[in-house]
Amino acid sequence: MNGRRTTVAVFATMLLGATFALGSWYGAARVRERDEWTDGRLLSTAVDSVRANALDSLPSEELVRRAVTGMLRELHDPYAALLRPDSYKRYRGSLHGEGVGLGLVMRTQAGIVSIARVAEGSPAAHAGVRRGDRVISVNGVPISEGWGRHSTDTSTTPLDTARVLLWRAPKGDTVSVGIRRAEWHVPAVSDAVILADSVGYVRLNSITSRSADELEHAVVSLQRHGARSLLLDLRGNGGGLFDEGVKAAGLFLPRNSLIASLTGRGGVRPEEHRSSTSRFPTLPLTLLVDAGTASAAEVIAAALREHNRALLVGTPTYGKGVVQRVVKLTPDISLRLTTARWLTPLGNALERRQGTGAAAHGGLQPDVLLDDASRGDPLALPRDWAAPAALALSRIADSLSLHALREGWVITPVAMLEARLRLNAAQMTPPSPLSEIPRAEWVAVATRIATARVLEVTRETESLLRYSARTDAALRAGLDVLAPGVDISQVTPSVMPSIVPPPARERVVRKGAVRRRAGL
Repeated sequence: MNGRRTTVAVFATMLLGATFALGSWYGAARVRERDEWTDGRLLSTAVDSVRANALDSLPSEELVRRAVTGMLRELHDPYAALLRPDSYKRYRGSLHGEGVGLGLVMRTQAGIVSIARVAEGSPAAHAGVRRGDRVISVNGVPISEGWGRHSTDTSTTPLDTARVLLWRAPKGDTVSVGIRRAEWHVPAVSDAVILADSVGYVRLNSITSRSADELEHAVVSLQRHGARSLLLDLRGNGGGLFDEGVKAAGLFLPRNSLIASLTGRGGVRPEEHRSSTSRFPTLPLTLLVDAGTASAAEVIAAALREHNRALLVGTPTYGKGVVQRVVKLTPDISLRLTTARWLTPLGNALERRQGTGAAAHGGLQPDVLLDDASRGDPLALPRDWAAPAALALSRIADSLSLHALREGWVITPVAMLEARLRLNAAQMTPPSPLSEIPRAEWVAVATRIATARVLEVTRETESLLRYSARTDAALRAGLDVLAPGVDISQVTPSVMPSIVPPPARERVVRKGAVRRRAGL
């Protein structure tokens, strides 16, 4: 009996020892495997092996770049990127409002190329290029055959200098202008005007360094001119600097209000960001947003809406609820990574927007939801018209506007100018390409484009913006929130009722007391 017990004890001891040895071996193997993958020399050894043995190898620098790019791809971070000096400079410039290029945007319509926008302070502005100028050629190449045929944004052109031949109304002079590519500060605020019923309008294009100061200055200026409420246009604003967005939102909130919180890796307490200044805490406020409203612009929209300071009008926003950080790897190479998620004052994280219209989810959902919140362009031709009809209509509108400019027709009130142009258009016989289009429609379109063209050529930017309210559903809805029942004709003061057919009624979804004055 004692011998049997001794045998069992010895067997148990041997089994325990074997188990321990096996566990030790397995643990050591895991450690060795982990050390192999965590050893910094593995990457360099793999690169050297590929370079020395692969049939179709690449230079070491390119292999390392692709290895890092692959690592970033595996993170599934859509904003992660390896930045070379040129891309780093562009990224940094976009955050600090540094424009590079000629500074003009062209519009191509019915075969005619014209200047749609000239950036303030840009080389094009200093060279004397005007909005509404017609572009004939660039560096001797007709515009229809060369540069500008596929892309009308000159910020992407590689040209260092451009000799642009322009045709300028109303006298029909041709002007040759030399523009040299350069850097300049791009203002964050592009428009600041009084609309109707003492409603101020500010278009904030970006959230870059000093943009909060520019916004504050614009609002103060509008208040001095009689604005008692504000329509803040954030459509197409892709954001920028998180801290600048916090500062801009704080202008309209009481001091020390929670704007947003940053949360990083698990276990780290969210970092609160609060308003440090308060300039307009009771100013009635409405925001215009769309799918292009993202990042720091969404920080502003979320904070003002969740503090019950503003209503959102438009379409769901982009849904970029994360922030990035740039890390220098070498003097010439940087790494951009998503390092934190930002939360709204109520602790909500933004989900990336998916879907369209009422079926969309993610981003910020507007209080007044529109099918289309895009900015209306009073110079735009109907999209469903055939090319011959569009060209014929464009020529008619040109003729009408040039006649008005050469005859010196007054533009105030705009409705009087519009009425005279409509009367002249109604007396013209439509050319054959327009024969299938209802006469009332082509007269209305010709009148609208001719009126806008006169305002553009005479550089009546404020009047042109007011006039665009007729083709901008979001702008009209925002005005209705701040000034309920306002007649659109009051936006451009008239002495006679407008007989332009009203645009097709947009589908609007209203939530809550949308008619009340925001912020009160």
